[in-house]
Amino acid sequence: MPQSLNTRRHHTYQAHPQRSDCLHQLFENTVDTSPERIALVCAGKQYTYQALDGLANRMAWHLRSAGVAADDKVGVLLDRSLETYTTVMAILKLGAAYVPLDGSFPADRITYIAEDAGFSLLVSHSRYASILGELPCKRLLVDAETASLAVLSATRPPVTPKDHPERSLCYIIYTSGSTGKPKGVEVEHRSAVNFIHVATEVYGIVATDRVYQGLSISFDFSIEEIWTTFNAGATLIAGPADKEAALGDRLAVFLNAQRVTVLCTVPTLLSLIDHDIPTLRFINVGGEACPLHLVKRWSRPGLRFINTYGPTEATASATWAELSPNKPVTIGRALPTYTIYLLDDAMQPVPDGAIGEIYIGGIGVARGYTNRPQLTAERFLSNPLALEPERLYRTGDLGRLNAEGEIEYLGRADLQVKLRGYRIELGEIESVLLRAPDIQAVAVTVAKQDDGLEELVAYIVPKASNGIDHMAVAALLRQDLPAYMIPAYFEIVGELPTLSSGKINRSALPKPGFHRLIASGQYVAPVGDLETTIAGIWGEVLGVTQMSVTDDFFLDLGGHSLFAALAVSQLRKY
Repeated sequence: MPQSLNTRRHHTYQAHPQRSDCLHQLFENTVDTSPERIALVCAGKQYTYQALDGLANRMAWHLRSAGVAADDKVGVLLDRSLETYTTVMAILKLGAAYVPLDGSFPADRITYIAEDAGFSLLVSHSRYASILGELPCKRLLVDAETASLAVLSATRPPVTPKDHPERSLCYIIYTSGSTGKPKGVEVEHRSAVNFIHVATEVYGIVATDRVYQGLSISFDFSIEEIWTTFNAGATLIAGPADKEAALGDRLAVFLNAQRVTVLCTVPTLLSLIDHDIPTLRFINVGGEACPLHLVKRWSRPGLRFINTYGPTEATASATWAELSPNKPVTIGRALPTYTIYLLDDAMQPVPDGAIGEIYIGGIGVARGYTNRPQLTAERFLSNPLALEPERLYRTGDLGRLNAEGEIEYLGRADLQVKLRGYRIELGEIESVLLRAPDIQAVAVTVAKQDDGLEELVAYIVPKASNGIDHMAVAALLRQDLPAYMIPAYFEIVGELPTLSSGKINRSALPKPGFHRLIASGQYVAPVGDLETTIAGIWGEVLGVTQMSVTDDFFLDLGGHSLFAALAVSQLRKY
């Protein structure tokens, strides 16, 4: 039996000869050594490292004139574009931290994050003006600043030196929170820089690679895509702005046309691609469990396939596993400079083969949660097993060491799940639903349908025998939650099963009947070729045999963004 990972450390990584204090300096190092290499291909245009640096410097000067200074927190709400990369780079160049947002976030969520993080500025686009509301900060709309940027200097702005710039805040990513509000994870430059050096080496990213960048910058998987590319002097291929073109076979066409060699994605997105991409030499999946059949589908000579695991609190990824069709999928071993422990409730190592909670140590552990000292103290703990002081992050995930010395991921110990790459606190959804005046109790869980697809299901106990106001509940969910957190199915039940402690017994919840939210609406049959065609395609994509033309694709029919993109793709054929 191999030595336990609980005490085994992995420090085989060799320090990069050109270590940098800050994340953006990885990019600047490449600018200084290989200025004419192509750094970015975006919207049909390509930019050298020198040109991209100049654009980022102009943006930095502009942000400085808008009042951005070192240690500020700057929000970024932009669709994938050239401005996304130059804005993030510019914020870092000024010694500030960026806080990425997503266009799918409701206005209330954006306002809450702006207040919680204390934005000095929000950089966005005029297309989002309607959802920005009354923000407690200034805003800058990049599409209105083109002329102003063009006349600014392309030289790098000076930054006031710090004694320890590597301990400065690099970014804050907000994840789902069990209290009904998202929580911000604060990551320092030293953690991000260390991870990028480690990942570049372990993943084998080289200057000749063309790396696809398709994930939202509000998702920390994007850190791997963007910065390993710039660290290696490779070329970043920005994904299509059209979200429908970033899925399925349309994505395969794009990847082939761009001769992409490296793909980082979540298993669900990879499963939607039917066509081969011959230029691919490396695939990295993470963010959710990877099924073995997906490994078998993509495995071929010359294509390296790995699975990574790690919460935002550990700077993107903490473990990695080489995947092959001949062995079970695991989350593997600790990345160099990271430590992994499997501990019991007393924070003591469990025997090899026993189930324990996964704790992560090393330089990648985040600073903590924004304005949440109590939660930070609960999740970021001193390591009782270390000879030298070390902080551990308690993940809430369960794992077991197998005979090969790799960790088998066994799910959550609490109410957090990962679905299509998004980390979701079920308690946050429950908190929103309980704000409906006619709901007495609720439990949200993940259920697997016959086709293997996992969906969120809400079990609702109404206060009165006449049920709930479906339309009001739908409006509440749309107002407070991003689309990926809205349950696809709703079950009305008389009571929720409980344990002897009085807590909800989630394992005893009845098998869902997969009912839609607005099941009581009047059926209106499709009329004419157009409505009939649309209904047929929706039915095929969603697995629904009959639908009303008044049904909502998301709330009534259980659709989500992936299904919507597939439906639009099918409609384009007509």
